[in-house]
Amino acid sequence: MTKKRIESFIAPIIMFLLIFTGWEIIVRALKIPKWLLPMPSQIFKSMIVNFPAFWPHILVTIETVLLGFIIAVPIGILLASLITSFKVVNAALSPYVTFLVMVPLISLVPLLMLFMGYGMNVRVVTVIIQSFAVVNMNACTGFNNVPIMRQELMQSLGASRLQSYRRVILPTAASDIFTGVRLAGIFATTGCISAEYVGGNMGLGSQIIKYSQFLKTTESFACIFYVTIVGLMMYWLISFAQKKIISWKI
Repeated sequence: MTKKRIESFIAPIIMFLLIFTGWEIIVRALKIPKWLLPMPSQIFKSMIVNFPAFWPHILVTIETVLLGFIIAVPIGILLASLITSFKVVNAALSPYVTFLVMVPLISLVPLLMLFMGYGMNVRVVTVIIQSFAVVNMNACTGFNNVPIMRQELMQSLGASRLQSYRRVILPTAASDIFTGVRLAGIFATTGCISAEYVGGNMGLGSQIIKYSQFLKTTESFACIFYVTIVGLMMYWLISFAQKKIISWKI
């Protein structure tokens, strides 16, 4: 393991220990009540002791995030391909993609629930809306930044539009696309939690609200930590996939 990799591995651990040690010391020193701000040690204990109660909700959240993410990524890339290839499609769709990025999604969730109810479907649709826009915008950036010289070279060789897309445009834009996919992994988690906040009895978001209403702040923080773990796992898995898939440098 190189020195750079060791530093990138150890530095976050040291920062983690500093933050939570400082948090623990401050809460103990100021004698802050548990219902207001629990100590990290109490939160980690709750995560372990109450894990059987948390687990079904963790599974629901992971399922929702993965379903929405898996649908959102190809939609975002496909629309980006159309937007960057046809001016009419760009003029027609770009304003709406920008709208979805700018509007706080939690304001749209109640409207979606009017039409779709409080089941899994509305949460998956929320994740799709939250995720695909960021994939689309980054993919558009990648496609638009493909050097014209490479595209002209493929045309001079008699390549079709599909061959140019597969051989040059997609590989060149891959880094930007994966940047959007990584962000989408995080956005998918936040979108899912937003939908669970508003309605439903399952999922980590619903449990955060439930425990907060009963001043069970320790359990509420435990659910928040589990949400963070889900988001980090998504980010790390996508980063790992990127390193395996993009083995070239254009």
